Amino acid sequence: MESTLLTADDVAQQLRIKKYTVYELIKRGELPSSKVGKQVRFSQEDIRRYLEANKTGPLSRKSAADAPLYMDESRQPEIPLPQAVLAQAASAAVIISGQDRCLDLLVSRIAEAGAVPLRSYVGCYNGLYALYHGRVTMAASHLWDGETDTYNYPFIRRLLPGLPVGVLRLAGRMQGFYVKKGNPLNIKDWKDLARPDVAMVNRERGCGTRILLDQKLRRAGLKPQDIRGYGRESTSHMACAATVSRGGADAGIGCERGAENAAGVDFIPLQLEWYDFVFRLSDQDTAAVRSLTSYVSSAEFKQDLQMMGGYDLSQTGVYEEL
Repeated sequence: MESTLLTADDVAQQLRIKKYTVYELIKRGELPSSKVGKQVRFSQEDIRRYLEANKTGPLSRKSAADAPLYMDESRQPEIPLPQAVLAQAASAAVIISGQDRCLDLLVSRIAEAGAVPLRSYVGCYNGLYALYHGRVTMAASHLWDGETDTYNYPFIRRLLPGLPVGVLRLAGRMQGFYVKKGNPLNIKDWKDLARPDVAMVNRERGCGTRILLDQKLRRAGLKPQDIRGYGRESTSHMACAATVSRGGADAGIGCERGAENAAGVDFIPLQLEWYDFVFRLSDQDTAAVRSLTSYVSSAEFKQDLQMMGGYDLSQTGVYEEL
């Protein structure tokens, strides 16, 4: 953690703007900040992120179709897609929220249909929130509802009240634990995370994996304070597995694919989850959505997923309107 926090006066002086402009940037969600008591404080990283998000000119390393809407994916804001970030996507016809690699296939297909797709790497909960507020065009979801043992539909109804949407099932994935090779601590169940000899690395709030964990802990009668490492967050499956790989934790949580490139890590399967794609019905006649629904319902999409490996295709292409 940085030892020096900046005041609004410090930021105004550094950016050469008026102090009231600093507060306007906070109000519009463009400038990250932290509340310390009743005071607003900033880190130098907050300033760097703001300046990075407002750069003009061509992107330096990625095409517009490949660039994430967050310049620093390791520090995503809890309220997705602030106005400064949306400004660089002003020319985009389609903004897709989600993290799974299979979405790359959809982005490619949408681009072929003539649209300009951009990716937003926020978690499922925030993705649906952004869809409700019109900040993204399509959102992926793998949110488990522990009360009904159902994926996605209960959350869609709660987070998108009154908004007619189409829900297209992409595939099933296995969720579980990342553990050290050979599982030396014999970590096999959610309750094992509460053992004093186990330290975990968590996922960020708002992602489907974190919501799954929190509900499983509650059903097991466990509290966050019972878990060593609960407050330590990683913002992707691969990063979580990598933390276990380098000895930073005994266990992490994520999908099976996240462990593929992490040396010295085994995957302990726990629950099959369903990964759905959600879009507004008002957009169903656009070229992008027509192209996407046609592709996901085709044998070609299943073949492409089979080549990628690690997916349950038994419900791929199932479609419902809510």
